[in-house]
Amino acid sequence: MTIGIAWVGRRKDGREHLYLATDSRTRGAYTFDSCPKILTLPRSDCALCFAGSTADAYPLMLQMANAIAAHEPARDRSLDIARVKAHLLRIFTDLIRGLKEPVIPFASGDAQFLFAGYSWLSKDYRIWTINYSPKEHAFTAREAQSFHPRLRKVAFIGDWSTRLRSAIAKDLGRSEGGALYLEPLASISAMIANASKDDTIGGAPQLIRITQHMTTRALCVRWKNQDTLFGRPLFDYENTDYWSVDPYSGKFSQPRKFGNRWREEPIEDDAEP
Repeated sequence: MTIGIAWVGRRKDGREHLYLATDSRTRGAYTFDSCPKILTLPRSDCALCFAGSTADAYPLMLQMANAIAAHEPARDRSLDIARVKAHLLRIFTDLIRGLKEPVIPFASGDAQFLFAGYSWLSKDYRIWTINYSPKEHAFTAREAQSFHPRLRKVAFIGDWSTRLRSAIAKDLGRSEGGALYLEPLASISAMIANASKDDTIGGAPQLIRITQHMTTRALCVRWKNQDTLFGRPLFDYENTDYWSVDPYSGKFSQPRKFGNRWREEPIEDDAEP
């Protein structure tokens, strides 16, 4: 399965960013710890994250990406993400209703999604949890509303979602201070790091960020002394345009433009990408 989270974090300077994070493990005939579970879409203001069966979820995600790419108003963001979400629900529902001779009925846990992005219409970040309803034979959406004064929007998916939600809620209850920024990344990373080889979560954390100027960017995660991208450890010779982040300290490192040049010294907040 998966552990996935989307949240709106606020920096010390008041700027807000939307983050999506998840683990990288899939299980079946073998355990694969480098599976990308977050899909950036052919428009730059939103993204999809899945939990459940890879065989069930991936075709739905790719068909949605193809639908956006095929229609210019969807591709160039003329259509607000709320309209895109409605189209997503119709596409997902139609595809599942078209399944031929299933051995067992499609169940709610077979595919679950987070769809999140910035809405130019409502001038705010929006996060939806997408679930399949066997009773309605359709996918439905539940929008994230207020969660806590220090973490105003957050949503969870996956079989470990309840544990992650409880851990973040306990941390908020035990501590005082300002709004959270990258602290949820530290929480999910600790849970992944403590998982065993037999657990349904594992691998490196994956992370993307969406900004108010409607730009979606993947971030490398520094994991076990390696830079990883969507769960895959990068080779030493690989260059990347993406910044790296330490999931525990929240410190950013400049892109590996010229091979492996991990910076140990912290970068000031105003130098964050």
